[in-house]
Amino acid sequence: MRPAALLLLCVALASGCSVAHTARPLGKGNSAVHASVGGPVVGVGSPDTPLPLATVTFKHGVTDRADVYVGWHVLETFINEGNLFFDVGASYYLFDQKGARPGLSGAFTLSPFINKRSAWAMVDLQVTASWAIGRRERHLVYIGAHHAFMPSRTEGVSEPTAPFSFSPYLGGQLRLGKKRRLGLGLEVKWHRPYVNTKDAVIGYIGVGKQGALSFLGGITIFIGKDTKPGPPSAPTPQEDPS
Repeated sequence: MRPAALLLLCVALASGCSVAHTARPLGKGNSAVHASVGGPVVGVGSPDTPLPLATVTFKHGVTDRADVYVGWHVLETFINEGNLFFDVGASYYLFDQKGARPGLSGAFTLSPFINKRSAWAMVDLQVTASWAIGRRERHLVYIGAHHAFMPSRTEGVSEPTAPFSFSPYLGGQLRLGKKRRLGLGLEVKWHRPYVNTKDAVIGYIGVGKQGALSFLGGITIFIGKDTKPGPPSAPTPQEDPS
């Protein structure tokens, strides 16, 4: 695949370059380093090439419910004459998990894209419902969706980008080690499931020729005293959002 086409695909699927890391907060004063790799399987005419979209993210807990983060989209840096593609954002844990009711988080991410010819930015609004499972709540399963807004790109490209993309996802994370310092994640994401790709120039793996499926894996190193999924301590009655 030509570098220009690969760059366009990276940009068009930017909201899916990373396994979701905003499902649960880190807790005040805690930090984490997160890396993920994966993406859709694509090709000219038929899907035959996995895209190794890689993202590295650093997160920090500002409060027991709010995190801030910065991320770097690695592959795009080395395509064509080089690009600067990164994330800055914040997430907030809205509701606690209670029985079968999942915990709910929201996130806002701004992703500037800069090179010698142009500069623009994508906005991603993310909502994730999650369940901590196991007797010690060591692990996590989650569902959610990206709502991405970006400039439409049509000039000189075979697959124009859309100004809005909706991408639901399903994933999970295993927390390993006595203090849960290591997290291993897997996720499947369905980009723009409402778009028929039967006659698209670039082929994707979709469900019934709809949209594009991405398969991603991630690893997280947690840094801090309390690394249990969710707020480190139960909220007081005055703080309880339920």
